[in-house]
Amino acid sequence: MDMNELLAQYPAIAQKAAQLGKIKQSPFNKKSYAKSLERWNSFFPEELAKLNEEIGSAEIVMKKAVFTPTAVCYLSEGCFQCIPVRDIIWVYSSVIKESMNFIPTGKIHQVRLMERSGEHHIVCVQQTGPFTKKTPATDAVGQMKAILDTVRPGIIYGYSKEIEAFCVGNLAAACTRVDENS
Repeated sequence: MDMNELLAQYPAIAQKAAQLGKIKQSPFNKKSYAKSLERWNSFFPEELAKLNEEIGSAEIVMKKAVFTPTAVCYLSEGCFQCIPVRDIIWVYSSVIKESMNFIPTGKIHQVRLMERSGEHHIVCVQQTGPFTKKTPATDAVGQMKAILDTVRPGIIYGYSKEIEAFCVGNLAAACTRVDENS
């Protein structure tokens, strides 16, 4: 079944997905599209009904993502990705500094997360100038934390080499820790 047909069953979700952008399968996003369908089908019907209620009032973050207490939804490569909050293990922001001939030209701010399967996602991206003091990704992670802490307070936030080693190197222990603290 097509993702647009699945979303049509939930009008508020379909409307928010349309605001994020166009969902379309192409030869370039076949694997990602199939994964988004698989992830969508992993939701329980009650969760989808709850998400449909919550998403209408949810704010669009960095023009490509929506955070609710049930799921983190974003548009990437023409695919509407929905990650259940119950599967989120680690969330952090990343800043990539760009330069040309050692002269700063810009910054790319990303919100990244890792789910229970060990898969990493770049949820949203925003570019800023080289000397800006804005931190859109850090602000977005703060918004996500405020929303998700009410339902799953055990999620690990932030980045350090130690956190990365723990979450990536020992995924089972990270999942257990998040589940115990939630």
